[in-house]
Amino acid sequence: MGVKMLSESVKDCIRALIYLAINQEKSYVSVKEIAEKLNLPFHYLAKNVQKLVKSGILESYRGPKGGIVFKQPIESIKIIDIIKSLDDDRLFKSCILGFEECSDENPCAIHNRWVVERNHLYNLFNTSLKDIVEDIKQGRISNVKL
Repeated sequence: MGVKMLSESVKDCIRALIYLAINQEKSYVSVKEIAEKLNLPFHYLAKNVQKLVKSGILESYRGPKGGIVFKQPIESIKIIDIIKSLDDDRLFKSCILGFEECSDENPCAIHNRWVVERNHLYNLFNTSLKDIVEDIKQGRISNVKL
């Protein structure tokens, strides 16, 4: 069983955007194609794609040749942007134990340790889609299940 740090929506959309980035030579890629290729629920993915459109990551076009494309270059789209668009950035701001009053001035029992790890996670998720696609194309990632 995997770690549940990221929601299913975020994980599915990261996979979908990697698929879209790899298939950029097409003008528009349909959400239906992505859902089928990645074995994702179409309606659920379509709903989340609309959030990515609203946040300015994607652009959508309706019609027989419609679909989605990136609204900005993939080197400027970070995994953290996807997380923020779908789930907000609570993971990077909240107390890991759930205390409302936890801060640098009023730390919980593990605040100082969590801040270090939270910063590591933020840096990890600050990776661009372009970096991920390059890793896949260069064979540095071998177990890609898109």
